[in-house]
Amino acid sequence: MASDEKLPGDYVAGFIDGEGCFYLTYRSEKKYSRKGSPTYYRWLPYFAMTLRLDDIEILHKIRNTLGCGNVYKLRNNSKWGSQAYFGIQNIDDLYNKIIPFFKKYQLRAKKRFDFELWCSALNILHANKIQKKSCSLNENMLLNKIRFKMRIYKSELNRGYKNNPQE
Repeated sequence: MASDEKLPGDYVAGFIDGEGCFYLTYRSEKKYSRKGSPTYYRWLPYFAMTLRLDDIEILHKIRNTLGCGNVYKLRNNSKWGSQAYFGIQNIDDLYNKIIPFFKKYQLRAKKRFDFELWCSALNILHANKIQKKSCSLNENMLLNKIRFKMRIYKSELNRGYKNNPQE
């Protein structure tokens, strides 16, 4: 059973510096329910962390501290074993809770540069959400550049991106 305990902000920032990840993906979604099953594309920013399953309690405490997100048990993976996942995809929570939290409790390692890039992308996406509009061609190009710059701060994945906006 998860506790209601919250953690000190500096502790959470340090933990995220080592284990957290700020993502910006360009996702395709096929709408089978629509005539012709069209494919739609959208930018999806999110924040996530995966730990061994026996560390799930710390993910619950981090979620309590941040005030948003979900914690899940993942299926057993033969390479990594049983894992727990904490993630936030809600753009309002990312913009209104995660950005202010990490502005107050700053990241100290190289992940802070990844976070700054992610924030610039999230600012564009949140503004478009408020205005109920899609990204312009220039915004898509800028978001794609931001996403590629963010790769510098990620582990070597040896793969490209599956989806890219049309330039």
